Amino acid sequence: MLDGPDEDGEGVLSEKSPYEPDEFDPSSLGPDVPEAPDPPDGAANSEVTSLFWQLVVVFNIALLALSVGPMLAYFDGRVDLGVRITLVGALAFAYGYVRYRRFVKDRDSDETGDEEPAEADGDPADHNG
Repeated sequence: MLDGPDEDGEGVLSEKSPYEPDEFDPSSLGPDVPEAPDPPDGAANSEVTSLFWQLVVVFNIALLALSVGPMLAYFDGRVDLGVRITLVGALAFAYGYVRYRRFVKDRDSDETGDEEPAEADGDPADHNG
């Protein structure tokens, strides 16, 4: 055996290289681990945080239902229940997607200010000439 004990009780892996240090230092294996900066006071918007966790739950339910529904239909033969669960998952995914897109749209409109200036006839101004 290569890694087992030899007749003299010493294994191949127990031999030390002359370049091996006496004591192993695990911090010498790579770069220092970076620290995350502390957020400024009031940086986390409670409305955004709440929406984030709501969408996490909605997408987890959608993923679970979209996974379990087809498995029930195929493996257990309960097609009616499997289709219903799959539809619940699809609706949950659609709700989460629409809610997320609405948030992004609201956030982008808040960052850029109000809507684009409109001309007298109500059409957006043409900035290309």
